[in-house]
Amino acid sequence: MTEDLASRSAPARSPGTVDFADPGGVTSALTWSAPELTAGLAWSALTRTFAAEAAGLRGDHVKLHVDGEPVADRGSWPATDADAAGPAAWLDRQRTFGPDDDRFVYARAVQEHDRTLFRSVVELLAPHLGRLGLPPGHVEVEVFHGAYRNTPGGIHREGCTNLHLVLAGRKSMHFWRGTDWVPAGTALREDVEPESELPEEYLPDLDRRSVAEHGHALTATTGGGFFWRSGIWHVGETHEPSVALNIASYTRTLDVGAKLLPLWGERLHGEVPADWLADYREHVRSTGDDAALLARLTALGMRPAPPDGPGAAPRSVRRESTAPVVWSPAGPGRLTVAALGRAAEFADGPVTRGWLEAVLTNRPAAHEVPRECGRLAQWLCAQRILEPMLEPMEAS
Repeated sequence: MTEDLASRSAPARSPGTVDFADPGGVTSALTWSAPELTAGLAWSALTRTFAAEAAGLRGDHVKLHVDGEPVADRGSWPATDADAAGPAAWLDRQRTFGPDDDRFVYARAVQEHDRTLFRSVVELLAPHLGRLGLPPGHVEVEVFHGAYRNTPGGIHREGCTNLHLVLAGRKSMHFWRGTDWVPAGTALREDVEPESELPEEYLPDLDRRSVAEHGHALTATTGGGFFWRSGIWHVGETHEPSVALNIASYTRTLDVGAKLLPLWGERLHGEVPADWLADYREHVRSTGDDAALLARLTALGMRPAPPDGPGAAPRSVRRESTAPVVWSPAGPGRLTVAALGRAAEFADGPVTRGWLEAVLTNRPAAHEVPRECGRLAQWLCAQRILEPMLEPMEAS
């Protein structure tokens, strides 16, 4: 992978898909497709995260290791506007290390820095929530780049389920379950996840090759990936320079069978039943109001990137995104609507509910905006759920 990632043009938008080779397994190979979710987009979000940390706006969100050692010199970080063009541009502009060195580049919570990436991840993950369930902890998107023999820290496990997508290059993930395979006397390092101090465990001195027969490995290239549940020991290995994106959903436990909350129906859409919302509040230990809870639900537990500005009130709209939209009564004559990590209150009534259901159900069709729904339509366009049409179109 030598070309700048920014030189690749993304295809026109279409819904993403993920297919699990073993849908019921604690680990599984994946194939996936999401035209907007490119290596260039992920790398750009990584550089923005490095830039935010270099400016003191974030802490403990990034890592850069070369030949196994952390690089503290922030001048060597991929944090400039020029670096966003791709790993090659970053490597060309600094002389601390070169393309042949073992390097590991990592950033977490990158979804906060790019609305397109955030939206693409929500669209990709949402259809699988009926089977996977919702985690009790937070969710964040991580980006990995590098050419490294082992993930720094070695074999480890965390309290999160993971959807790991290879965007460029070729890499393997090695897996082990339980602890019976760990040789007696092996050093164990305990750590915590920085966001919420959840437990993590590392076996820093254990060579994965010495215990390979007790586990298994999966290898993926662009368009492939891996899934594994909480508590599964793992370590990554790249076979060539690669870019990968990981969706980590924290369960607050290393138990492979961690309890996840099922949806109230087949998909995340529509009016949220009051009893289910109460269960969700308890599940995630939320102390916020219903609007904040609904916003968290539509962000699938992530902190979202900021939405667009409100723009002009549209006369006609059609659905642009497959991301979930949910609502709940906010009191007499009021309705809280949530989408992509934001929530707002609108006037309730049969016109509002009927229009909302129609415009969200028939994605290709265009719908004129009734007077009662003007502010709601404008808000949904700012969230990029709907797109305004230049001229009203006949509904199909």
